[in-house]
Amino acid sequence: MNTTSLFDERAHLQVWELLPWYVNGTASADERDTVETHLRDCTSCRGEYARQLDIHVQMNVEVPTGPPVEQGIAHLLHQIDEQARPLPRAAANARWTPHGRRAWVTYGLAALVLLETTGLVMFGAPSRGSSPAVSVYRTLSTPDRSTALATIRLVVDATMPAGQLQALLVPLHLQIVGGPGENGVYSLAPVATPGDVERQVSALRTAQGVRFVEPVVKGGDAP
Repeated sequence: MNTTSLFDERAHLQVWELLPWYVNGTASADERDTVETHLRDCTSCRGEYARQLDIHVQMNVEVPTGPPVEQGIAHLLHQIDEQARPLPRAAANARWTPHGRRAWVTYGLAALVLLETTGLVMFGAPSRGSSPAVSVYRTLSTPDRSTALATIRLVVDATMPAGQLQALLVPLHLQIVGGPGENGVYSLAPVATPGDVERQVSALRTAQGVRFVEPVVKGGDAP
């Protein structure tokens, strides 16, 4: 590799490291100038900038909340009760057919889908005596106050196993407090006391399977 190629590669890497801060508006004036100068002549980096900008915009779009979970479950239970009402003997005999059994299976599956799609899925919750370094994965249909503590947003490969993601976060003392959303965005927060966000972001950015990572800009931290 000649000197020119090595210089070009370093320039690409420098710009890719600065893109998240450039996209969210927290880059310094010198960093913005470096990125903009490079983007004028680099098609590849312009494509990466467009991808990260799209992710950033989608992460900051408020998703309207749906109807309360209780209403959906109550409606489903009402339909099941209607199906369970006593019928005349002839009608009851006609009802106990493969078609009738399929109807009950359908309602059962609908109940599972309703619970999952409304976010009533929780796993990885630590026991009272467990280590505080164990992360918690929770998906809730209503906002949790813990999401206000988020310091980092993260997007990983869709094929990354949950165990690999946990192994990535535990050494950094991070836990998942929100997500993944429709765009695969996780909200991360420190397990205990706030850590070095810049160091955590740098470590995540170099990890295998990480597609995008940026610090959460609080209202009072914006430049």
